[in-house]
Amino acid sequence: MLRGYLPLVSALALGSVAAGCGDDIAEPATRDIALFFEATVDAAPASCSTLYAGLGGSAAEAQLADARLFVSQIEVRASSGEWVSLDLDSSEWQHDGVALLDFEDATGACADSGTSETNTAITGVAPAGEYDMVRFRVGVPFALNHLDSATAPAPFNVPGMFWTWQGGYKFLRVDWLVTGGAVPRWNIHIGSTGCESSAPTEAPADLCARPNLTTIEVGPLDLDTDIIAVELASLVAASDLVSNATDTPPGCMSSPGEPQDCDPVFTALGLSFDAGECVDGCASQALFAVKP
Repeated sequence: MLRGYLPLVSALALGSVAAGCGDDIAEPATRDIALFFEATVDAAPASCSTLYAGLGGSAAEAQLADARLFVSQIEVRASSGEWVSLDLDSSEWQHDGVALLDFEDATGACADSGTSETNTAITGVAPAGEYDMVRFRVGVPFALNHLDSATAPAPFNVPGMFWTWQGGYKFLRVDWLVTGGAVPRWNIHIGSTGCESSAPTEAPADLCARPNLTTIEVGPLDLDTDIIAVELASLVAASDLVSNATDTPPGCMSSPGEPQDCDPVFTALGLSFDAGECVDGCASQALFAVKP
């Protein structure tokens, strides 16, 4: 099992009182919120040391070799139906409203590209109240997507989650080491494409043609007790892991020139591969769900 749960922080702050100009000023009441995630493969906790069978349309055998993703624009839904932004805490895993979830631990098949540190929770603050759903995007907003990863603060400086200044970050990375396949490693790297600039080392000034940002809604859930499952096998449920489109990188790298490998993955994310946008709000995505 790759994860160790952080202590749950979910309490009502009653608003401190500060003196100013002779009057008492009550600060708005807030609530600390922690969202917990667990990577799974066929509903079991994901592991870099397990050989999984029956993956994808070809029932391939493979080991998990990487599992990381960026999450941003996180909101929680109040009992009134209003969506409220979660003000993320600052840490090595969270910065400027973006969090990195890291389910691999550099053991087993993850030793080649992974890191020993893991992160399976997102923490922040919202106005006091009850909330029953979570909404977020898988990816990095355009304004932060084309930083220099060598000088950017954590978690934007994590090796293996960046392409170039022009292309930006890998929003989602799930790699598999496949037994007996046409390519030994079948990678899923989702990020924006069609990003135009004068060179790979130059950040684009205009939005990328295919943003490839997935919008996710999960719920109803109890923020105090429920866990959000990230079902990694769902990404390849309709993929053929023992084959690969000719003259393309192994797996799906989000390139417009690899529909054979990317169409099924994008469908699992609720995205149109051609447009790089959500289909019907990405409602058909199969990656995230409240853990049963």
